[in-house]
Amino acid sequence: MFTPCPTSGGDLDLSTLRGCAIADAYARFRAAAGGSVLFAPGLDSGVARGPLDSLAIGLDWTRAPAAGDPIVERWAQWLIEKLDGAGSIYQRSDEGWRLRTGKLHEESERRLDELAGWSDTALAEQRKLLEHVDDPGDSGTELEQSLSKLAAAGWSVDSKKDKGPPTIHFAAGDLPLAVGDDWRAAGAIHPRLAAALGFFLAIVPAAERERAQPGQVAALAGRLPATAVVGPDDAAALLDIRTVAKALRDAGALDLPSGEPLGTVLERASYRLRAAAGASSPNGAVGSGGADPNDVGALIDAHGADAVRLALLHAAAPTKRFRGGDDVVGYAAAFLAQARELAASRLDGGAPGERIDSDDGLRRRLAGWCDTAVARTTENYEQLDMHRATRNVVTLLARIGDFDTAVAEDRGDVAGADREAIGVALTVLARLLAPLAPSAADALWRETGRDGSPSDADWPQARQEPATA
Repeated sequence: MFTPCPTSGGDLDLSTLRGCAIADAYARFRAAAGGSVLFAPGLDSGVARGPLDSLAIGLDWTRAPAAGDPIVERWAQWLIEKLDGAGSIYQRSDEGWRLRTGKLHEESERRLDELAGWSDTALAEQRKLLEHVDDPGDSGTELEQSLSKLAAAGWSVDSKKDKGPPTIHFAAGDLPLAVGDDWRAAGAIHPRLAAALGFFLAIVPAAERERAQPGQVAALAGRLPATAVVGPDDAAALLDIRTVAKALRDAGALDLPSGEPLGTVLERASYRLRAAAGASSPNGAVGSGGADPNDVGALIDAHGADAVRLALLHAAAPTKRFRGGDDVVGYAAAFLAQARELAASRLDGGAPGERIDSDDGLRRRLAGWCDTAVARTTENYEQLDMHRATRNVVTLLARIGDFDTAVAEDRGDVAGADREAIGVALTVLARLLAPLAPSAADALWRETGRDGSPSDADWPQARQEPATA
């Protein structure tokens, strides 16, 4: 099961689109590998969907409750009532209702070292939010400086000089639940509670949400912990999800045997292009010159949506910032063009077989390269490392080209079993490419004479021991 964190409203910049592309590629891989995949936004906050649709981001919007959805409000009111009965909420004057989260945050902090698959960045952000306030001293300038630093970081410390050491609070603070005096009033539910609840309600089919009473939806427990989450820009939103999950658990609505609602979590870094006028990529593509290099629409018009999507995944590892030139999009477009050109020049429209005839040394080497690409790319996808996945797919195309050149030089013509071998290798390439550039992979698949889409086929398996590259 796969669910990303909620996407914020407003324009979609390249950083946000990069996170969505990583999430979508992983969801496509999981589905192709035979998994039961749910890929939905946590809360439909009115985000512009045009760029998402252009880049083939396959979010299931039918699952996402809208901000202000009465069902979200009903769940939130039910949860607050349960928490109120347990004495876990309080009212702050002029600030509405809050959840006492100290024990929940202590639990989250203790469990951080046990979380498998979380990126270092995601863990660091959670630790920063959950870090205890150390005793800054009991008098004088040292205390004043420490409290000033804590306040600047958004932490809350209840202390005065004449009352001894400060009371320890968590950096994350208590979770706001509702505004105003009456949390049952229409529109009183705080957006942070609604967003976190939306994450879980997206797991439940809309019809089931409508007819079931809050706390009685088995689908929640059946889909948790989430297999993977691509983190939002705000690490606090991730902590809110974990906090609300534990509150639901303690209220008897959610079975969390491990106490943790999330599996693998990847916190992706920002992405921004700078103009690379006149700069050529290794394949001869030139940057876009004076145009805004971060204009998504202009990039798609210039290079195609698949090239933009592939560039977002290829430019850097997900946890690394990217500030390179926009020639990276031209590089991606050139790679896709090379794949199309090789297919057009060497395939005759007939569907190749499933295996490469390895009676010949050159073909045996090509088969080994395909096996290596399958093994390595599968591992890359499992680790959400889309950067290395793209590099291995690019390398496979280069190896197919090397085979084509070697056969032409050695035998004077590429025909028979050699041409068939290229067809088989290109079907492998199309399958590995499908999570990265779906439309381009579909077109390549059809060039090999096959119907449908590579996404309809089983995920490729290595035919022999991977070759040494």
